[in-house]
Amino acid sequence: MSLTKDVESLIDRQLGRWPDAAANYAALAGVKVKEFDVDGMYFKVQFNPARAVSSGAKVDAASIKARPCFLCAGNRPAVQSGIEWGDGYTILINPFPIFPRHLTIPRDSHVPQACEGAVADMLRLAVDLVGYTVFYNGPRCGASAPDHFHFQAGNSDFLPLQRNIEAAEMKLLRQDDSARLSLIDSLPLRMFVIDSATPADGASMFSTLLKALPVADGDYEPMINMLAYATDYGTRLVVVPRRRHRPSFYGTEGDGCMMLSPASVDMGGVFITPRLEDFERMDADIIRRVIDELCLSQKDIDVIVGKLVCDISVEPVISVGIVSGCELHVGLNNTYTTATGVCATGPQVFTITPDRRILWQGCEYDEIVLDTADSDCSFEVDDVVIGVNFHWERKERQRFIRSLKIIVEGDSLTLINLISLEDYLKSVISSEMSATAGREFLMAHAVISRSWLIAQIRKSRSGSAGPCPCTVTEDEIVKWYDREDHLNFDVCADDHCQRYQGVTRQTTPAVGEAIDATRGLVLVDENGAVCDARFSKCCGGVFEEFENCWEPVHHSYLEARLDDADEDHFPDLRVEENARKWILGRPAAYCNTSDPDILGQVLNNYDRETHDFYRWRVDYTQARLAGLIRERSGVDFGGIVALEPVERGTSGRIVRLRIVGTKRTMIIGKELEIRRTLSQSHLYSSAFVVEASPADATGLPAAFTLHGAGWGHGVGLCQIGAALMGARGMTCRDILAHYFPGAILSKAYS
Repeated sequence: MSLTKDVESLIDRQLGRWPDAAANYAALAGVKVKEFDVDGMYFKVQFNPARAVSSGAKVDAASIKARPCFLCAGNRPAVQSGIEWGDGYTILINPFPIFPRHLTIPRDSHVPQACEGAVADMLRLAVDLVGYTVFYNGPRCGASAPDHFHFQAGNSDFLPLQRNIEAAEMKLLRQDDSARLSLIDSLPLRMFVIDSATPADGASMFSTLLKALPVADGDYEPMINMLAYATDYGTRLVVVPRRRHRPSFYGTEGDGCMMLSPASVDMGGVFITPRLEDFERMDADIIRRVIDELCLSQKDIDVIVGKLVCDISVEPVISVGIVSGCELHVGLNNTYTTATGVCATGPQVFTITPDRRILWQGCEYDEIVLDTADSDCSFEVDDVVIGVNFHWERKERQRFIRSLKIIVEGDSLTLINLISLEDYLKSVISSEMSATAGREFLMAHAVISRSWLIAQIRKSRSGSAGPCPCTVTEDEIVKWYDREDHLNFDVCADDHCQRYQGVTRQTTPAVGEAIDATRGLVLVDENGAVCDARFSKCCGGVFEEFENCWEPVHHSYLEARLDDADEDHFPDLRVEENARKWILGRPAAYCNTSDPDILGQVLNNYDRETHDFYRWRVDYTQARLAGLIRERSGVDFGGIVALEPVERGTSGRIVRLRIVGTKRTMIIGKELEIRRTLSQSHLYSSAFVVEASPADATGLPAAFTLHGAGWGHGVGLCQIGAALMGARGMTCRDILAHYFPGAILSKAYS
């Protein structure tokens, strides 16, 4: 508080000795102000003639070189005095104020305006200047002296910034023990917010953000405005990224021109107009237009968010949901310890209490994290279900390494494994296929599994993960399925995400070598975002497109191709006649193989309980099919008259299927909903044609045969096809280029 008192005394002394500055401060009492609500964000507009000097300042290199620096001590007015602060700063009053208490805080040395390395000082100032907001204007974002580093500060209650932030939804992007980085994109002005316990913590998190922000050619730092203030828990730094210095209509002459040069104060909620005619013209539409022209678009923000997740300087620790239940049995093979110092080893039982807490060793907890200093630590879990709802579903006792976490979800407990990403991949590669697969195939799979995981984390942390849209009407049920089932951890351990069975599944040195050889490598798209790389057992000859199976979003790297060397020559399988001929035939494709050595690379023992992958057949009696559809869909169609494809995707997979019954006719979709409706577990794929037998005495077909192609959704990498490519001498890069056209290999972390 002492610095604030000293600053208040400085302001009073300066206004008593400096008539010009005193007149400008006195004039603030008579400035005109009007207010606007711009799409839920509160703004003020201030008519302030004294700010004409700053708003109209020429900041091109020639103009700066031609004038003396007004922030250097030798060029300041003789009457201007200040307070020394920190390591080489002086606190001065600003003679052309916006705030009732307006400060300029230049460095003592003449160095350019540059934020890198200075944010810790900015946050320390915010802590020391109680009741003030400290702000930084980038060299092309409102700084009238870009050649001399400086902050500014003003009394916090003047800006609507805090009010706007408190009313907004913040999406958490990154978090560590003492700092969190969030995004506000629900307001017209998109901004990043860093909350931290200490200035050093906030500066460290800002360094992470800084690496993800775009830098224009010829610039040495991103275009940004920053505002900082102290909070009850530490500090808050608000970062507004920009793409332009001034709006297209900036100027002093000509129709439609306005002398409007927004900087941090404007981004904090107060637009400054030094001319009366501009003040009178200002309205919500102009404010909205200024923001749209000067600030980054939502697409630009999405690219930054993607970089924040994939541009990781160290290997991340991820959370994997393993098993849920009212009682969990876990065997600790080493000594594990909670954060409060409770030690445990050997068999452990965790149960949920009636008030939804965790009962363990006679005590109740809201959450438990068990960790160990032993690098070879492991724990075992009973009754882990694998192949949930698939034909090979079963329970196993599985062993995992590293840490575990127990949380409450609804009426159950969930056990989560906390593990480094690369260790996670070693299990995934051995669980999703045989650990004895070829090196190039293993390397390609490591890249796509890593890419997929980081893309999912990006969705979760950006707030874009959640229930996929669906259509439910009297005549149609169309559902997408993705990751909406679990939002309290990064991924689950089953086929719903990627198979992860800890260290239960035997790995090999080849798996470790493939993971190490591709460490940190991911696929990125043309915008630099990590690819949502998918894979399935067998595409059936042609790749399916992402939007027909997962979400209504198109990805350029997940497009239809023939799974063969002649990638671009295949029939349009969206046409029913072409699809029927294709599925009933066995055209050449990488995944059209019955070679046991190739299949053995992809399929673990329980996968080989299924014998047909490229083409398959399922037979149903009328009674069996009608009962199955009624049980799986919850809709009584009566007797089944016909199954009619309404829409097919690029691989021939049915996206919308009409079920014609004696009681009801309805369309269902998409791909996974069709597969789950027509099977007790999941149909191998939705790429099938229907053969109905002649009608029986009831007038209905006595039986139905489904002739199908492929196993799984068919999007992205085809595991059987990729295994064959590797066996034929093709490289990891060849495989990735075939299944993810246009995607680029990039290093996410070292």
